[in-house]
Amino acid sequence: MMRARVVHHSEYLALALLLVGAAIWQKDQITAWFWFWLIAPDLFGLVPAFFFGASPTKGYLPPRAVWLYNLWHNFTLPAVLWIALLFLFAGNPWPLLGWLLHIAADRTLGFGLRGPDGGQALI
Repeated sequence: MMRARVVHHSEYLALALLLVGAAIWQKDQITAWFWFWLIAPDLFGLVPAFFFGASPTKGYLPPRAVWLYNLWHNFTLPAVLWIALLFLFAGNPWPLLGWLLHIAADRTLGFGLRGPDGGQALI
């Protein structure tokens, strides 16, 4: 199990470094929105979770708030927004790198999606 965990964290570290490289490469396209999206998953997914009731124990979220945390901490939503901005609205998708970088950094540090009980879901 330990070996799989090291591989898992290494993959997300590589992704985080790739996203940092992309942000540096596109530095002229990145606006203040990059910094907003960098903190948005915790601002909108973690902080409000505590309004859903008390957490069962330290390190856990209230079970009723798991969906909100998981919504903001998966790659699907920012990827869909990226594609929509790029192809449908001809907007600037590069600030969304902040959101993707946040998720990759969380995974690198061992913070994954949450299970139904509010604790870390196993990979």
